[in-house]
Amino acid sequence: MRFGYYWKVVVDPTRKGDDPGVFYGGHFRWSDIVLPDVDREARRIPCPWPNGTVFENIKTGERVVIRRGRVVREKPFRMSEGAQVCGCSS
Repeated sequence: MRFGYYWKVVVDPTRKGDDPGVFYGGHFRWSDIVLPDVDREARRIPCPWPNGTVFENIKTGERVVIRRGRVVREKPFRMSEGAQVCGCSS
């Protein structure tokens, strides 16, 4: 596996029956999941992930889920008491 591709799709809402779906099992970088929110133009980019997609970090076990165009950390993972929601432009 390439360096930095630690986020694996473990729930893919595009799966239907035995069809694996579009993203299931794929590995991604954090920067692939959370789009940069640096300026007004970047905020207009829609979230590329379907609602309900769940990513799991293969090194830490941390999980995040896409909810309404936002990346939300799932409980009970406790790395820090910092931000629980990461912006994914919507």
